[in-house]
Amino acid sequence: MQIPQESPTGNAFLQNVNTFLGKIETGALCLIVAMMLGLAILKIVMRYVFSASLLWSDIMLQHLTLWLCFFGAALATCERRHISIDVLNRILPGSVTRWTNLVIDCIALVVVGILAYYGFLFIEDEKSSEAILIGSVPLWWAKTIIPYGLVLIGVHVVLQIGIYLTNSADTPDAIEGESD
Repeated sequence: MQIPQESPTGNAFLQNVNTFLGKIETGALCLIVAMMLGLAILKIVMRYVFSASLLWSDIMLQHLTLWLCFFGAALATCERRHISIDVLNRILPGSVTRWTNLVIDCIALVVVGILAYYGFLFIEDEKSSEAILIGSVPLWWAKTIIPYGLVLIGVHVVLQIGIYLTNSADTPDAIEGESD
């Protein structure tokens, strides 16, 4: 089997898209954490200063946690810091592990695709619910992160596969600074 030939322009484009999406995800994560902190502080102030409560705050915090998890998973995939089992990397020679990593990425893409499909089915089912988050915002809107977060993870996996296929043999299997 032959190692893919280098295509610097295609590789740089894919890496730039991956990095750009990672920056957007980082910004979204910062915003979500700020919203969660602000909501928690508001909840404390309302309870102890005004003896009132925000009925929707617990549900909102739960769904913000869900958003935080999916954006965090997408960012981890972007940086190739997602959960992985590196037994094969320790057993097999480097030239073989490069191809096993490609196969594993393809399997991960299939799994993420299946999960996203069922996530969209879940959202369609949730649309029939009349649950409200805040005001007139339906609760299912907060759950849309499930399928779209999985699609975002899938986009990163596709970009990682594309980066691998358009790069030469010196493509790192782990991100820079990580020990082997």
